[in-house]
Amino acid sequence: MLDKRVAILFYATWTCVLFRKGGMMSMTIKSKTEDSVKCDIVDGGELKSRRLLNVREKSATLSSITKKDWDDITFEVDNKVYFYVASFVKDAEFVHELKNYLKSCGVDIHVIVKIESANSIPNLHSIITASGGTMVVRGDLSVELPIEEVPLLQEEIINLCRNIGKAIIVATNMLGSMIVHPTPTRTKVSNITTVVREGSDGIMLSGETTHGKFLLKVVQVMHTVALQTKATILGGKIPPNIGQVLKNYMSEMFAYHATMMSITLGTSIIVSIGTGFMA
Repeated sequence: MLDKRVAILFYATWTCVLFRKGGMMSMTIKSKTEDSVKCDIVDGGELKSRRLLNVREKSATLSSITKKDWDDITFEVDNKVYFYVASFVKDAEFVHELKNYLKSCGVDIHVIVKIESANSIPNLHSIITASGGTMVVRGDLSVELPIEEVPLLQEEIINLCRNIGKAIIVATNMLGSMIVHPTPTRTKVSNITTVVREGSDGIMLSGETTHGKFLLKVVQVMHTVALQTKATILGGKIPPNIGQVLKNYMSEMFAYHATMMSITLGTSIIVSIGTGFMA
C-alpha cells in the first residue's frame, strides 16, 4: 500500500520503479483505489523500508520544501554551512525563495540544485541560472526518463553550466561495481573519464560510500582516474563566451587569466593576495 498523495497520481498501464538495495524493482500498475495500487511485478527483488518510488514520466505534485527541509535549513543557517543542496527542484521560483530566505538570515550559503526529475527539464535554463551550481543525479533521471536520453541530457547540462559560469557536479553510480567488488569494471572507469572530459567540475560517489564495502579504495580509484584524465586536457575546455560569463566577477576573471598565462608560459606563477579569497 502506498501513500495516498502518491497513489492519486497513478493510472493503469503506468510503470513505477522502487529503488531497492543494490538495484531497482519495476512494476506495471494495473488498478488503483483511493489509497492503494495493484501492480504486476516486472523486475522483482527484496524490498525494504525507506526506499524511493518513481513513476515513469510523472513526478509527484508535492512541495519542493517540506517541513523537514525547513528544519534542516534552520540547522544549516545556525551552523553557517557553505552550501545547501536542494532536491526535486521544479522551477526557478523555488530557488529564489530559498535564496531570499538565506539572505534574510544574513548568511552566505550557496544553493546547489539537483536535477533529478522529469518536470525540471523544461525549466533547466532558468533553474540553473538562479542557482549557485547544479548536480546531475543520473540515477533518478534514468528512472523518470528513457535511459538512452540521460547521457545526452548530462552533456547538455554540463555545457549549459559552463557557458553561464555555474559549478556542475555529476553524481550517481560512478563506480557502482565497487559497491561489492574491490576493483572497478573498465566501463565504470571510462564513465569517470567521460564525465571529466565533458567538463564537470566535480564527480560524486553515492551508494559506493553509503553501503559499499570498499570506502577508501573507491575514493582512491575515482581520484586517480580523474587526475589522470584531467592531465590530458590541455588548458581545459574553455567556454566560448568566457568574457561574458565572468564580466560581473572580477576576482574570477583575474584568477582565470592568471591561470591561462601560467599554462601558456608553461611555468608556475607567484601572486600577492590580501585575504586568500582568489586562491
